[in-house]
Amino acid sequence: MNGFKRICAVIVGSVLFISGVLKIMDPLGTSLIVEDYFRFFHLGFLSGASYVSGLALSLFESVLGVILITGVWRKFAAVASLCLLALFTIITAILWIAGASFDCGCFGKALHLEHWQSFVKNVVLLGLWAAAFLPFTNLGEPQKIKFVSFGIGAASVALFCLWSLLSIPLVDFTSMKPGTEFTGAFNENFDDITAAVYTKDGREGAFTPDCPPDSTWTFVRYETYSRGLTDFAAAPQTLSFCDASGEYADSLATKGKVIIVSAYNPAAVSARRTASLEEFAKAAEEKGYSVLYLVAGTPETLESASAALANLIYFADRRALMTLNRSNGGVTFVSDGNIVAKWAAGALPSGDELGKLAKRDPVEYMMRRNNKGKVRLQGFLLYTFAVMLLL
Repeated sequence: MNGFKRICAVIVGSVLFISGVLKIMDPLGTSLIVEDYFRFFHLGFLSGASYVSGLALSLFESVLGVILITGVWRKFAAVASLCLLALFTIITAILWIAGASFDCGCFGKALHLEHWQSFVKNVVLLGLWAAAFLPFTNLGEPQKIKFVSFGIGAASVALFCLWSLLSIPLVDFTSMKPGTEFTGAFNENFDDITAAVYTKDGREGAFTPDCPPDSTWTFVRYETYSRGLTDFAAAPQTLSFCDASGEYADSLATKGKVIIVSAYNPAAVSARRTASLEEFAKAAEEKGYSVLYLVAGTPETLESASAALANLIYFADRRALMTLNRSNGGVTFVSDGNIVAKWAAGALPSGDELGKLAKRDPVEYMMRRNNKGKVRLQGFLLYTFAVMLLL
């Protein structure tokens, strides 16, 4: 296989690898995408297998990407990638023609493509596949060292998958990612900002009440500015929940420092986990946080609740809670209506950590955690590509 053909194969493999890794990073989000596909093709009875199906497909896609990039088992890689790309192309064409309302999910929740864009992307990949593997003869043999790089790459994917199953995504691409504001934190005109205009040395500046200028500025007038939201994924979101009597209590999540414990499948939260959450809720309240326990369902479907959490329980939509926190029994910290941080059920912060967090600037803490997650994901991708291409 000459250099040009190998480059085409590496490009196809890279797209499959990155697509698979991004879906592996968020297995619950991937299962929701698979659920949408099952419903669209009238296979709703398979929804119970959406989690396993999505994870298996993501693993196959990423490992196939590793095979293509390293160049091992070239005939198998050619046949398998052709079948996968052809299947994706047919499905996206159907979704495009039918005008399906849900996202294709090609790259999980990380990148949103219109169905026609996804179709074009698949056609381009098929063209690259043809350039890489046609004619289907004399594909060449890889160097033996490439089987070592494949083994390291595949093992890295497997470990990354195991980590993802036990944690929440390294980078949150949901509509309720850290930094998102809840609409309840604003009045009905939250898309507008009223600012005071001041002048100094012949130039004007607009200042909000929480950030006034110094005494060298002279007040001129008030003006209302549109927030001009263009990234609707980062726009203020709605988190609706109600108490056992049916009264909505959304505003409780927008005042002060709030810890939200969420369970989108409360029946699956073990007694041991519940006891851990009780201790955590008590520690959070002692540190000055308001604690809310949001569960999916209704008071009738919640068979039992511990006495320690009974007065904290509110009811919300299942998908909304999955978006809020991917972990069943996970914790989300909200400061004055702004999502600051999330933790998985098995990695809750200690009382001391909560105390330190209460004294820190929430924006600085949020940005630091977000950047750390991005750096870790980028580091993983750079490491695996270095192993696959350079070893």
